[in-house]
Amino acid sequence: GVDDLLENVLLLADMLELKANPNRKARGVIIEAKLDHSRGAVATALVQNGTLHVGDMVVAGNAFGRIRGERVKHATPSTPVEIIGFGGVPEAGDEFMAVADEKLARQVVEERAAKARASMVKNSSASTLEELYSKLEQGEVKDLNIIIKADVQGSVEAVKQSLEKISNDEVRVKVIHAGVGGIS
Repeated sequence: GVDDLLENVLLLADMLELKANPNRKARGVIIEAKLDHSRGAVATALVQNGTLHVGDMVVAGNAFGRIRGERVKHATPSTPVEIIGFGGVPEAGDEFMAVADEKLARQVVEERAAKARASMVKNSSASTLEELYSKLEQGEVKDLNIIIKADVQGSVEAVKQSLEKISNDEVRVKVIHAGVGGIS
């Protein structure tokens, strides 16, 4: 049935006119990311449109870098690749895009970081120490603050979602930080 499935997928792609332009800057999605001790930040990505070349500047989430490596000189649409050269570890599910130069990459990352900080400040409920103490005395606040560190981003997300599901009326599980890398 595999041959029939492949034929149907190709037929569907033709009917929906699903096409990618290999003659433009690359765009795609990060599937998995990790911090390797010898190679640095490593991301497994799927190129969705355009062609990704060694030496391209790429932005993914709040990370950017110049693509390094020699195994694959270029990756065309629908090609999965392992990207090394990011300054930080992007998150699984982040979209990546090749940009013209490092200046533009820095600007995009700084804008995204500013938006993330603004949303964190907006979502954080600032309270005084007296308010927190009164809530503790009344039994209102029963948070279990957790920091999660793992070797790959997929593991971080899986553990985070599992822990957040076990919250109940007595204790609320709150992940205050989740990241990839070694514990320091």
